[in-house]
Amino acid sequence: MSMNGIDISSWQTGIDLSKVPCDFVIIKATEGVTYVNPDCDRAFQQGADLGKKLGVYHFAGKNEAFAEAEYFVDHIRGYIKKAVLALDWEGNGVSRGPAWAKDWLDRVYQLTGVKPLLYMSNSTVHAYDWTSVVNGDYGLWNAGYYKGNTLMGYNPGAPLLGGTGAWKFAALYQYTSNGRLPGYSGDLDLNVFYGDRAAWNAYAGGSPAQAAPEPVYYTVKRGDTLSGIAARYGTTYQRLARINGISNPNLIYPGQKIRIS
Repeated sequence: MSMNGIDISSWQTGIDLSKVPCDFVIIKATEGVTYVNPDCDRAFQQGADLGKKLGVYHFAGKNEAFAEAEYFVDHIRGYIKKAVLALDWEGNGVSRGPAWAKDWLDRVYQLTGVKPLLYMSNSTVHAYDWTSVVNGDYGLWNAGYYKGNTLMGYNPGAPLLGGTGAWKFAALYQYTSNGRLPGYSGDLDLNVFYGDRAAWNAYAGGSPAQAAPEPVYYTVKRGDTLSGIAARYGTTYQRLARINGISNPNLIYPGQKIRIS
């Protein structure tokens, strides 16, 4: 059993989902810590009224992972438990490696009780070691265009280009960005979900959300080093540098607030 669907962003603003055949629609909600898709809620509410299965995603930006995760959750609170959540891992995000993605996924899970999916191209699936993400039980939304830029309609049997790397399977497969469907005149991203409506609900529903822990900060004192602070809290200086946007781990100053978790 599988389902056919589309993912959309502000590039498809105003799309009439009542005219476009789809079992599900995944909508871009946010990017970085400053952008909200102005058409997200309109599309979401129309999809809900039509009985479509729904998802929302965040496009990774240039900021630290926790800040972007919290920004995403702040803007999709009304969709939690109603939609599959996902991180779009391309563009600026890719160079940051799996650790940034894992931090984002973990923080969203802390805040919502829902395990997001991770979207990436098939080349990125194989370019990094994703073991920590797989062990965290975060599913894969794979993108691989097996026919290049050929125009096409739905093909739920599309061969999954390149395989799934560290994952045993993909939950979703985006197999073209040149999809053409009735009711819309432009290109669409076409996807297959390898499950039924109940499986979609399971991805969206997650587990009951626990009270999210408050962020922990440490105020730097004279003589502190980032590695010393990291050792005190059982973490690494590389992680502290990453989540605090510190480009030179050797340069911290008294009074500076360092986020620990």
